[in-house]
Amino acid sequence: MPTGFENKTAERATDCGETPQYDSKVVAPRNPKLLRGYVEEEKLTPSAYMKEVAQTTEEKLANTHNMRVPHIIELLDMGDNTHQKFSAVDIDEPLFQPFPSEITFQQFEPHEIYEVPLLLRNNDKVSRLVKVYQADSPYFKIISPADIATKVAPGMPTVFRIQFLPTAKQDYNHELICMTEREKFVVPVRAIGARAILDFPDAVNFSSCPVKYPTPKALLVRNIGNREAKFSLDVPRYDYY
Repeated sequence: MPTGFENKTAERATDCGETPQYDSKVVAPRNPKLLRGYVEEEKLTPSAYMKEVAQTTEEKLANTHNMRVPHIIELLDMGDNTHQKFSAVDIDEPLFQPFPSEITFQQFEPHEIYEVPLLLRNNDKVSRLVKVYQADSPYFKIISPADIATKVAPGMPTVFRIQFLPTAKQDYNHELICMTEREKFVVPVRAIGARAILDFPDAVNFSSCPVKYPTPKALLVRNIGNREAKFSLDVPRYDYY
């Protein structure tokens, strides 16, 4: 007999409404690397930051090669959801690993449709069910796979399509809740709207300078973004002996 989880998953497959005709060109990279534990954020040079924010949604995903263990928000009683109560996956990690770990939309225009695939790979040694849901939002829509009520084989992925329909060129923040037979975890979603982008050199070279004499250096700073910018420069003090 089907479990309560299987019944709810089958119901979820029928309540998504009609899928809009949309041909997505977004492709996820192969074999991303899983990072565990704390990972320090990399500091970007001005040119690297400009390159990062100038990417389209498609380019951003194609250049994402790392994934992280998602944040588990609730543990469930497996006995209520499945007959396979034992798992080879550590309790600190979910049964399914999402990619990307955070869904990002950028360089978008209002009233257009954008889409990113969310891959959920079964890390267990037995077939498992998974579903994805969200709080009601007029800007984000989940398109479930046709076989949503079918268990995912060990080591295999299932793909949900996340559609974004912006009405303005502004920031949006959202969350997707992924529910497996053992836990619930979060996949953050963010859309990066208008941004100020300063065209600033990565390094300032003073070349040869006389000692004990101030040497000025003129710098041209341009805002090549689509939002006004305010900035300040701070130079750390160094003591030389």
